[in-house]
Amino acid sequence: MKHCLDCGFVGQPQQYTPGSDHWEVRLWYLLVVPGVLYSLWRKSARYSGCARCKSVHIVSMDTPIAQAALRRLSPTPSAQSWVCMSCGKPIFGGGHYCANCVTSASRAS
Repeated sequence: MKHCLDCGFVGQPQQYTPGSDHWEVRLWYLLVVPGVLYSLWRKSARYSGCARCKSVHIVSMDTPIAQAALRRLSPTPSAQSWVCMSCGKPIFGGGHYCANCVTSASRAS
């Protein structure tokens, strides 16, 4: 699990490739040399980013920066709160999974 420092998302990062498939095919079809250069650039510029905002500012959950950000953003747990069994966020009002984990699980089905 990773934490995005820009939007606060907690989850698995996704692989992103800059550029456009459309332009890559077009450059290969019209001119071979620019197509090769464009393809090489796209493959070398791939990155792992936030699944919500595509930011590269993601850190592991066990880093001090992520822990401090989560403490700052999360409400103070009380006797009426639970901890999500999937991501570890506090849940208020009952339940075993937070809304984010439930929606991501329902999308995967």
